[in-house]
Amino acid sequence: MNNDIPPYCVALLGIAIGLLLFGPVQRWTSTFRRTLRERRRAPDGRRQGAGALLLIFSTMHPAPWLIGVGLPFALYRIWTDPLRQTWSLLLAGVLLGPALVLLYQAVTNARPHRPPADTAAK
Repeated sequence: MNNDIPPYCVALLGIAIGLLLFGPVQRWTSTFRRTLRERRRAPDGRRQGAGALLLIFSTMHPAPWLIGVGLPFALYRIWTDPLRQTWSLLLAGVLLGPALVLLYQAVTNARPHRPPADTAAK
């Protein structure tokens, strides 16, 4: 590994990049799922024109295209670059950041909802 950059700095940078990418990707996936769901169920059996427009705009969103180009490029760089360990740590951090967010969301959603203590006493 390059002696100029400590490995933990590269991993932390990768986690930060992953956390920055998580929001747009999650927003795009929810928009795309909602668009497909609305196109499937029309109230009178006809397809709505707005659903087609939403489908076009949701596929034009830059998040999936950037990931679709960036992930193969990152994998190519890992296997062909002399700084293989640095790129591996960066990619591991990029994947670990969103995984930690998803784990946190799963734990908080699985926890039973309790009312606040002051409303339970009334």
